[in-house]
Amino acid sequence: MRRPPELPVGLPPLARRQQRVVTRHQLVALGLNHFEIRAQLQARRWTAWGAHVVLLHNGDPTPRQRMWAAVLDAGEPAALASHTALELWGFRSFAAESSAVHLVVPRGAKVHRWPGLVVHESRRLQPDEHVLRQGLPCTPAARSTLDAAAWQPWPRFACALLAAVVQQRVCTVDDVDEALRRIGRIRHKAHLRDALRDIAGGAEAVSELDLGRLCRRFGLVPPARQVRRRGADGSLRYLDAEWEVSGRRVVLEVDGAHHRDVGHWQADMRRDRELVVTGARVLRATASEVRFEPEVVARDLLRAGVPRSCQKPVDPGVNSLLTSRQEGGRRGQAG
Repeated sequence: MRRPPELPVGLPPLARRQQRVVTRHQLVALGLNHFEIRAQLQARRWTAWGAHVVLLHNGDPTPRQRMWAAVLDAGEPAALASHTALELWGFRSFAAESSAVHLVVPRGAKVHRWPGLVVHESRRLQPDEHVLRQGLPCTPAARSTLDAAAWQPWPRFACALLAAVVQQRVCTVDDVDEALRRIGRIRHKAHLRDALRDIAGGAEAVSELDLGRLCRRFGLVPPARQVRRRGADGSLRYLDAEWEVSGRRVVLEVDGAHHRDVGHWQADMRRDRELVVTGARVLRATASEVRFEPEVVARDLLRAGVPRSCQKPVDPGVNSLLTSRQEGGRRGQAG
């Protein structure tokens, strides 16, 4: 049996540095010729990947090896972007899109596309701003956040992603705000700007972003968010939204699905009692109500005394919408 050719001494350090992913050009530079490379591939000791990359093993590539394969196969100035770059920055994603490798390249660049690789072409690619994370070129955290938000069709998801990135301390509100001012025209920019304002004010969950949108739509004074209050037992609690109205507090708690659990439900009732006995007026709404029936929630907030802001409501039909709801409720009671 023919013995496999000896490998160059410089290959193991390169393989360790690049997770056992190299280019054919790198192999040639180390002293291997094209016939020796082909022999390793034909013997199935190595695996060809893309147009220019070789995996120095014959198994399936790991997620990190797929990242290396993407940037090495495309060459400079390509960089990992969007969900993939955010992963390198430490973000724990909740999106199905994060399973793919996202690569940004200049407009018109020729890139070999393979299953699981998503190539984004950009006219505004700025290679001088790319950074290395674990040896891999990627876009900065704030730019990666905006790209991940803009490169999908749903504004609500884009805002949720933005909130999660800030909540996980991948980057700050100021970082994203600066990137948003510099990035030019992108999809969902108005929604992202509004969400960023809400997040800066303390919003952490998507339902709280929906509440901020509700206040703007119906012209309500925005609340204080995630207000810290001490309970009777001395424990620290956070209120979703609070308004000061003529010396009295109006509190709105926005409940997600987990609040239907018996343990959460009982804790919520206990907390509501503590707030009421200290003089607060407590309203509760489900996250679905805030999102799908905002006029109902807005009407009740107005009736509880939450004032209008000096700005005009975004929705010109707000007053008639609230009035029709109130009149419908009276007719129902009269019937």
